[in-house]
Amino acid sequence: MSAMKLDHTATNLSNPIPRIGLSRAEVAISIGVSPNTVDVMVSEGMLPPPKKWHSRKVWLISEIVAAMAEWPTEAHGAFGRASDDGEEWQAA
Repeated sequence: MSAMKLDHTATNLSNPIPRIGLSRAEVAISIGVSPNTVDVMVSEGMLPPPKKWHSRKVWLISEIVAAMAEWPTEAHGAFGRASDDGEEWQAA
């Protein structure tokens, strides 16, 4: 056996690393829809587009939460329809 000591600080479960981004599948799970619905919601402006690094796409949790906070409520009509002030809603 090696005398080298392993550093377990990065994997210490008592001090978890905070998540700041989610994959497409994780976004879908977190809001209760399918991954294909995430794509539709992005194209309709209901969710922000992902950040991209090479082929990897990551949605910032903070941007998802901010976008969802601005969604119309059921009292204001269905998604994609004009709101009471005559303007159509989209995520910033």
